[in-house]
Amino acid sequence: MTKKIYLIASLLFFVFLTSCLDTEEKIVINKNNSGIYTITLDMSKMLQLMDQFGQANKDDAKIPANKDSTVYFKPFVDTSTALTAKEKEMFRDGSLRMQVDEAEKELIIVLNFPFKNIGDLPQLKSSYLSVIDKLGVSNKLKDPGGSGPAETMPADITKDKNILSPARDAFAFAAVPGKLSNTLVNKDLFTSKVQNDSSMQMLQQMSMMMGDMNYKTIIVLPKKVKKYKGNQTILSDDKKTLTFLTTLSDMLNRPETAEYSVEY
Repeated sequence: MTKKIYLIASLLFFVFLTSCLDTEEKIVINKNNSGIYTITLDMSKMLQLMDQFGQANKDDAKIPANKDSTVYFKPFVDTSTALTAKEKEMFRDGSLRMQVDEAEKELIIVLNFPFKNIGDLPQLKSSYLSVIDKLGVSNKLKDPGGSGPAETMPADITKDKNILSPARDAFAFAAVPGKLSNTLVNKDLFTSKVQNDSSMQMLQQMSMMMGDMNYKTIIVLPKKVKKYKGNQTILSDDKKTLTFLTTLSDMLNRPETAEYSVEY
């Protein structure tokens, strides 16, 4: 079972930037323009799928796993020679948490990144995967009681950024005090990547087996929204929290559904 869990943990790095499975992205902005950027990834469907394909062995069925592991970035950031000074500043207070309940077939990944200035948010969003790779964070999630070496991410995934995020360059995220936006800047590039990239084709096949993959963006603001635009939008009663919803199918058919803008 341990190998299965950490195979999935490696796959999460592929999952994050392709927005697959059930993913919640949350941006909380404070009055002083600091805040917290959080990604919660529910990979339970993948755990269930792997069981259906016979990945669990007999011992797994007898001994269900229930684990809750958190890796704090600070000790690794402080000693890293691979990060820039700016990356160290942005990611020092970050953390990665993995919650596993084999009996309930649940696997949740939570990435948490506080930021001191909203102006750093675009760079944080675009570089967190690279920083996780440089720090080797996935290696720190090995079985605490195990005696074997930590599982590593597949080399082809960690080294090939096109596999990780085939349509990443098609969108531009911007954040300044009073305004946030996610804009499709190159639809032709997105279409080309979707049609020609094997990883996107694999995601489509996975969605046929597991059901559509949902993506939610939640933005919590320090003051009321002035105006907003986006797909399947929900505005809270106090007009300070916006939720944008889309699915993998929606994005593949109409990439514009991943766009949004908020002014407050």
